[in-house]
Amino acid sequence: MKRALLLGSALAFMIAAPACATTNTLPIAATALTPTVATNFSGGDEVQQLLTAPTGIFLIGTVETTTSPLVSSLSLGGSDGFIAALNPQGIKLWELRLGTSGDDVATAGYIDASGTIWVAGSSAISTGGATPAPGLNRLTVWEVSSAGLLENTFTKDLVDIDIPESIVLKGANFIIQGASNRSGLPGFSLSLTPLGKIGTVKNSAKAFTSSPQIFNATSAAYSWQSYITSKAIKGVTGIPVNQKTTVLIKSALKAKTIKAAYFIGGAPISLQYQSAIGVVELTQLSGTYFITIIHTK
Repeated sequence: MKRALLLGSALAFMIAAPACATTNTLPIAATALTPTVATNFSGGDEVQQLLTAPTGIFLIGTVETTTSPLVSSLSLGGSDGFIAALNPQGIKLWELRLGTSGDDVATAGYIDASGTIWVAGSSAISTGGATPAPGLNRLTVWEVSSAGLLENTFTKDLVDIDIPESIVLKGANFIIQGASNRSGLPGFSLSLTPLGKIGTVKNSAKAFTSSPQIFNATSAAYSWQSYITSKAIKGVTGIPVNQKTTVLIKSALKAKTIKAAYFIGGAPISLQYQSAIGVVELTQLSGTYFITIIHTK
């Protein structure tokens, strides 16, 4: 499986300038947070998306090995998409490999109101022989129950290699958007009905997404920001200067004052708040992904 095809990766280190909150009179000392979960991936395995729901935390991505305790089941063949479910404390509940005997990638996901997880990705098209054809020209959507059972697989063969970066519910149907290898038209979108009918691909000259530099989440009384900085933060002590550091800043929503500051290992990929869990951040460092959970209740 060609890793270069997973376009729009959010793993590059960046120096970000945060939206500044009004700082306290007394400075806040930054403290280090120990990750709750580490994937221990190797061989280029990737987490593409973090999802949260009241029942837990879900990781979606692609694996080629069985070295991680989060994805330890037997390979289906080539690279496999996967979804792994964790409880609010970060303990694995279940895992499911997604794919065929060839190469498959899982790159985006959505949890609907019933708790069903819709995972979008791409697969190599089988030619009917023993060896699947190269390339990821088959758009694939897996419908997975909240208990980790594969309920349906929907596919559409495409002319180009189109890698989903987002699947969301808009009205009665899902909209899938992502990156295409079509020359001059790097973006694509299409629709999916809940019964599995995939619509016509619409290509665009504009790429779907760009990697953000600042990640935001909002809880009941606080705003949370995570970003990489090499500069001091006003009102916060202990931030290394001239050293790229991932920080997580907790600020009061009304007063705009900084209430806490943390160090987190790795580059930020996603930051989410789920009232039944707390603040959940996904970071990556040297091929290993970390989940850090801050329980806010």
